[in-house]
Amino acid sequence: MDEYYEAIQALPCWLADLLAAVPPGQAAQIQEIRLRAGEPVVFTLQGRPCSAAQISPALAAMGRLRLTQAQIEECLLFMAGNSLHSYEDELAGGYLTLAGGHRVGVGGRYVRSTSGRIPHYVLVQARSLNLRVARVRVPALPPELRQLLAEPFGALALVGEPGSGKTTVLRGIACELKQAGRICAVVDEREELFGRRQLPPGGFCGTDVIAGVAKADAVQMALRTLAPQVILLDELGSTEEVQALQQGFAGGVDLVGTLHAGSLKEAERRPQFRQLCQSGMLRAACLLAGRQSPGTIVQVQAYGTERSV
Repeated sequence: MDEYYEAIQALPCWLADLLAAVPPGQAAQIQEIRLRAGEPVVFTLQGRPCSAAQISPALAAMGRLRLTQAQIEECLLFMAGNSLHSYEDELAGGYLTLAGGHRVGVGGRYVRSTSGRIPHYVLVQARSLNLRVARVRVPALPPELRQLLAEPFGALALVGEPGSGKTTVLRGIACELKQAGRICAVVDEREELFGRRQLPPGGFCGTDVIAGVAKADAVQMALRTLAPQVILLDELGSTEEVQALQQGFAGGVDLVGTLHAGSLKEAERRPQFRQLCQSGMLRAACLLAGRQSPGTIVQVQAYGTERSV
């Protein structure tokens, strides 16, 4: 069964039953389900928005549906297991993660709260939900990337726009490294790489995973307690995280991380990428094709240790 049908089970039955009418052939291509107050359900296929009618005539009832504000809030509460408080930290970042690694982006009105030690954002009203379907796929890696992974490589950046399959490729690299006999620690802060479920049989066993911990802290935990040869993490988001990784790099630990950018030129303007270059860590960057062909690597660019962007 395609992961689409698993993802929609996180929604209330009245909506999940409508979404379950999507034929299997089309379901396997759906990347996102967008729910907005006052608007029809919109699907994302190959990076493009698609209405219910465009997918199948069998979805006529869904095409007539216009979700109310109350229904949007009902969906969010249902996905949070009727306990939004349990997802307070995730919602402060504008999302929540579901079983299976599916992620829901939450649009709406937020307010900044200064209660507690660290200022954070609190969701006041949800107005739109973007349910991203997570699929466990092991993509074919290009020969030049497999050759790079066959020996110590310093740091490797996976570069792509949102929805381009960076997480999918990261899973593939984890498999490749595991088969090569390297000890890997995966930093899975949002529980998207492997999700809140048991790992698939023979899929990622033998990989140490630290989930639900801020990346910079998780990197330190991995270095102190797991003695990895390679650390893999999704969404290299801050220079503090790069600084944490530099400690491991100094001790001979390799790094694979993903970075949001539409091209290598855009990536080179990101402070995290510049820091990787200037520290001498970055060995190569892989550019992904984009939303229309998720998980496809179109370029592997080498970066010398002497290079400074």
